[in-house]
Amino acid sequence: MRTRCVLAIFILVLAAAPEHARAACGDGVRDGSEECDGSDLGGQTCASVTAGFVQGGTLSCNPDCTLNEDDCRRFFLQTLIPGRGSPKNRCQLEWTVAGTTPKSNQSTRRDCSDGTAGCDQDKSFNGVCTMVLQLCFNVPDPKVSGCTFGEQAGTGRVFRLDVLQPAGDQQVVAAVLSAARDLATAVGSTASLGGSSASFNPPITSAFACGQGTIHVPLRGTTGKQRPGKLRLRARSSDNSGRMRSTGNLTVVCNP
Repeated sequence: MRTRCVLAIFILVLAAAPEHARAACGDGVRDGSEECDGSDLGGQTCASVTAGFVQGGTLSCNPDCTLNEDDCRRFFLQTLIPGRGSPKNRCQLEWTVAGTTPKSNQSTRRDCSDGTAGCDQDKSFNGVCTMVLQLCFNVPDPKVSGCTFGEQAGTGRVFRLDVLQPAGDQQVVAAVLSAARDLATAVGSTASLGGSSASFNPPITSAFACGQGTIHVPLRGTTGKQRPGKLRLRARSSDNSGRMRSTGNLTVVCNP
């Protein structure tokens, strides 16, 4: 009888205890304040934990029941296109377009098909690919051998971004500058926008930061005879001295 009473009291105490006190990390069930537990990620993915910024990779759970985004980061870094310039400075500026696929023999080209949910944000067969341009500075890119950045390396103090191409397309220029403003905000800087350039104050040092903007690439031709639409972008980042530069080239293709 006494054993049953003690057991009943224990059950009542357990039921009344705060949820976080009852959570047991490692039991395979996410509860309490746990972000995850084993294979139970609470429905989260790389896309959901990055607000759609990273659209691939595998999210996992750490032994302490916190989410592990390492593979999400690895996937995203692999999609970025390094800039051109001094070998040690090529990762100062890198970019890509979310959800697009690279061509194996064209490293600076990214393709999307009209209406494809992964890359065409309007998800409609309307003759236009609406895509998210992703721009990053100071990228810890495993693809770039010998790339260094940060004040200790004398590089990476990005104070200016210039959109070199397309010079006359204000919609595209605005998208690139919007991405620049986003990444500046992420590291506590501000971006002063003017014409086709952005100036950063304070300069962006060694911090890895990204931003995004929306671009629209229409198909060419007429209904029934549509051909791929193409957009060529070129931008240049510069440090305070004006000597350390990285130039990014990107060709975006919208296929029927």
